[in-house]
Order: sequence, then C-alpha cells, then structure tokens
Amino acid sequence: MVPCPLMPFRARSGHSVQPRHRRARGVLSLLCAALLSLLLSGCGQDPLPEGVVATVNDRPIMLRTLEAVHDMSSMSWSGHAPSVEQLQAQYGNVLSDLIVQELVAQALARENIVVTDAEVAEAEAEVRADYPAGEFEKSLVEEYIDLELWRSRLRARIAMQKFMRQILRPAISIPLEEVEGYYAAHRQDYRLPRRVQFLVVAGPDKAAVDKARAMAVNGARPADVEAAQPTVTVREVKMRRDRLPALWSKELAGLAPRQASAVKQGEWGYQSFLLVGEIPEKQLELSHAYPLVERVLLERKMDEAYARWIDAELRTARIRVSTHLLPEARGAARDSASADGGNATGAAGAPGMSGQGMQPPDGPPDGLQDGPVDSPMDSLDEAGPGDGAAAGARMDAPTAAPEDGKDARTAPANGRQPTAKTK
Repeated sequence: MVPCPLMPFRARSGHSVQPRHRRARGVLSLLCAALLSLLLSGCGQDPLPEGVVATVNDRPIMLRTLEAVHDMSSMSWSGHAPSVEQLQAQYGNVLSDLIVQELVAQALARENIVVTDAEVAEAEAEVRADYPAGEFEKSLVEEYIDLELWRSRLRARIAMQKFMRQILRPAISIPLEEVEGYYAAHRQDYRLPRRVQFLVVAGPDKAAVDKARAMAVNGARPADVEAAQPTVTVREVKMRRDRLPALWSKELAGLAPRQASAVKQGEWGYQSFLLVGEIPEKQLELSHAYPLVERVLLERKMDEAYARWIDAELRTARIRVSTHLLPEARGAARDSASADGGNATGAAGAPGMSGQGMQPPDGPPDGLQDGPVDSPMDSLDEAGPGDGAAAGARMDAPTAAPEDGKDARTAPANGRQPTAKTK
C-alpha cells in the first residue's frame, strides 16, 4: 500500500508529532482578551475584501486557501456530517495555523531567508521515491488534493524548518553545567533495561533464507550474508523481551545464543530468528547520555523560545479576522461592531474567542525531528549523537498557499470525504 500524499507533513517514522511542552498555550489568554476587546469596541473599519478571511500585516489569507487546507487536513470520515460547532473548531484551528505561519514567512523575509525551488524539488523527490511509478499523482487524485496546493504545503514546511534552525536555534545555548544538573536529577531515566539481541533473516525465497540462516549461525556478518544472498535481508534488533511481538517471542523462546529458529513463512515472506544474546541492564554515564539530555533540554528551550516569539509577534502584528468565523463573539458584539463591516481588527493574533478550537498553535512547528521521545531510552538503539537540532512540535498545515487560484480543491459530488491511506 502506498503512503498517503500528506506524509511530508507528518512524522514519517510513525512517532507522534505533538509537542511535549505546551508553554505556547499561555498565549491563548492574551489572544482571547485582546480579540474580545477589539470585537466589543472596534468600529469604523473598512470591511475585508470579498474572499479574504484574515490579513496579517496587510497580507491576505484567502477563503479558498482556508477551505483547501482544511479539506487537506480532514483525513477521516465518520459517516455523519460534522456539526456547525465542529466545523467552526476545525476551520478555526486551520486559520490560527495559517496566521502564525504567515508571521513566520514574514520573519524569514525580513532576514532574507528564502526557500529555493531546488529545495522544494529535492524534498518532493524524496517523497515521490516512496511510490511506484505513477502512484504519487494517482494518490493525490484519490485524495482530492491539488498538486500545486500540495507543493505549497511542502514549501511551507521547509520554511518552518528554516525558521526554527536559522532564527530560533542560534539564540539558544545549553551549557555543560545545565546538562550535568539535569542528568544528576534524572539519572534513573538513563538506565538501559535488560534487552535481548537477535537477527531477523527474511526473504521471498525459502532456499535463499535457509542458506543465509546457515551463514549467520556460522558467524557471518549481516552485510556479508546480504551480499551472498541479495534477495535476503538481515536485520539486527535489540528489544526488551516484554515488548517483543508475540510471534517473535515465540520463535526466540528456548533458543540458546547463536541458535536460529527454523525457516517459516511469516510477515516478510520466509524468515528465521537468530538469538545473539542477552544485554544486561546498564546505567548510561553522562558521556553516553549527553546527546539524549541535550535533546530534552533543547526541546524545552525551543518551545520556550517559540512561545516568546509568537507572544511578541502577536502583540505588534496588524491582524484582522473575519467575525464570520467567530459567531459567539459576533453575537456579543453585534451592536457595537455593526459599522465594522463584519470584521475584527487588531494587533493581536490568532482568533480565540469562540472557545471552540480557534486557538494558537501549541508549540513550534515540526520538521527538525520525527517527534518527541517519551523516554530517553526509547530510541537509544537507533539514535546517533545529538546534533542539537531537535525541537518537538507539530505542523499539519504550514504557511499560506499562493493566492493564484490553483489551490482550490473540489469536493466529491456525493459529499464523501476522502479517507487517508497509511504507509
């Protein structure tokens, strides 16, 4: 099954992309108070142009963009039409993201940081490589996703990554003393549990797998086995026994070190399991735990830096939002805001007054890593040295798409929402 074409906007490893630290939620109270004040007291402003749902420092966010990105992020269909309140929450979340992403785009422009066509093409080629020939475009059609809109989302994701790396990250430092202090206070989190180490030998041909199994039992390295049997893969795995899939646990039970199970048909054609041995429990010393500690601290500081940045931007930006997306606030402000032409104006940012999901983003955008690690030990076997570029976050719908009319997505005539494929 081919991956969903929205894959570039989600963690491709399958990890969650939700932020571990949600300090940016503190901005919501500021937004609510500021927007309510504007709705209740603002009047005499010119209405927003037709088709414009918001402006950010006079840069428009078009209704067609909001609708297209909303449709693009609607990945499931329950069989029941969503309520007005649910639609309000969904559109509010998307608009909040678009507003903040426009602020990010403008911040990059001020620093003369651009996303080049070559960078977008390279990222697109990486995504297309996951698809058989012709399947990428077919998947877009099946999901009712316009290719130009998809590319604008991909470009915006890259812009978010550059914003994090080139604007926020350089201002963050993590002194050695801070790492040492955190490690001392959380030493128990950096203790490796007892694990089992084994090889999974798999391939489509039973005879080839049997030959590869014999080579592995005799001590051949996985790379040498794969070179001798090109159709076979040999994967080394280290896992806690209580986390092993039931089938794997059954096949490994009773094996002595350097013993292999019989070749059987399984998940990847034919497969065999070879037990390497048991890895005892071990405490990671600071020298080995340093990249993991640094990653945790960097995630926190990136969240804090993002919250401070968005707070400052929202205090000074000129943002206008259509009150058609804020029905509760509009009802409360109908008399005083009637001369406003149906729009709210102000120097505060993402809408928040409806109380139904129209909130600012929870944390810095995704793109610097696949997702936060619930425990420092969870990814140790796969993790390499930290590069100081991780910041847990989400970004399902990046910067506003070009307002060239190419991003509109036509809904199916039967009203059915497309369902997402999974990789």
